[in-house]
Amino acid sequence: MSTSSLHPPLLNPQALELPALRLAQRVAELGGVAAAAREQHLLPATATAAIRRLEQQLGVKLFARSSRALKPTPEGEAFLARSRDALGLLDQALGELHAPLTQVRGLLRLGVSVDLGTQLIRPLLDEFMRLHPQLQLELSVSDRVSNLEREPIDAAIRYGEPTQAGQVVRRLADNTAILVAAPEYLQRAGVPRSAAELAQHEGIGLRIASRLGRHWPLLERGRPVQVLLRIRRTTDNGLLARQWAVDGHGIALKSRIDVAADLQAGRLVRVLPDVESTPYPLLLALARGSHLGARVRALGDFLQQRLKAAGY
Repeated sequence: MSTSSLHPPLLNPQALELPALRLAQRVAELGGVAAAAREQHLLPATATAAIRRLEQQLGVKLFARSSRALKPTPEGEAFLARSRDALGLLDQALGELHAPLTQVRGLLRLGVSVDLGTQLIRPLLDEFMRLHPQLQLELSVSDRVSNLEREPIDAAIRYGEPTQAGQVVRRLADNTAILVAAPEYLQRAGVPRSAAELAQHEGIGLRIASRLGRHWPLLERGRPVQVLLRIRRTTDNGLLARQWAVDGHGIALKSRIDVAADLQAGRLVRVLPDVESTPYPLLLALARGSHLGARVRALGDFLQQRLKAAGY
C-alpha cells in the first residue's frame, strides 16, 4: 500500500474515519490486513482501501511490509500508540454515557490461568456478578500468558511482576511457590529431609511459554538452593499438574494460593516447609485505558477485599 504520492494535508481530526483508525490498530496488533479484516468481517481489499484512505488523510505511511508481516513505520507506531489511548478513552466515555462512573455495567473481558481461574476466581466472579446484575463477563481461561496489547481483553489476573514497560497493575495478594505432594506419594517414596534428597524423587514439571524448568531455583530459609528432581510427567496446564500431585504421582512446585484448599483438606502436604520460591504477587494487569473503567476498578477492589479476607 504505497503512499509515495502523499502530501501532508492540513489535518482535520473530525475528518478521520474512526472505523479505519480502529482497523489500523488491529492491523498493527495482528501483523496483517487479512487477519484484521477477517476479525471485523471485511474483505481484505476493503480493509486495505480503508487503511490507504487513512494514510492519505494523515499524509504519512503507517505500515511497511517486511518479509514476514506488515509492521508499522516509526511514524505509524508513534501515531497508533497515541491514538490507542485516545480510542480507549472514547470507548470508556461511550460505555459510561448513560451511567454514573460508579455504576458497574457492560462487558468485562478478563483473562485468568486455568488452575487459579477454575478453583478460586470463578466463584468470586460469580459473587461479583450477583452484586452487579448489569455486568456481562467474557472469561478467557488459559495458562498461556495473555498479551494485553494484542488480545481483546480488558484485564488479566496473573502471577508475577509485570514484564511490559509501563504496564498498569493492581496488586491483589502476596504469593510464593511451594513444594507439595500427596500423603500417599510420601508414604510410598519417603519424606525428603533435605533439598539434596529431592533428586531421588519424582517431580511434576510445568511448562510455561514453551520453557520447562527442570532446575527449580528456590530459597531455603532465605538462602538460594537449587532443586533437581526426576521429571516424569510434564504439562503446560497448572490444573493438571496439581491433579497429578493430588493423585500421588510426585512432587510439584505450585503457587501457595493454588494449593491452599488442598493443603487445608489434607489432599496435599508441604514438602520441606523451609523451602519456597522468592515472593511473587498475584496481580490484576490492565489493558491500556482499562484503569479508567468502573468495571475494572470495582473488580480490583472486590478481589483485594475477598482475597485479604480469605487470608491470602
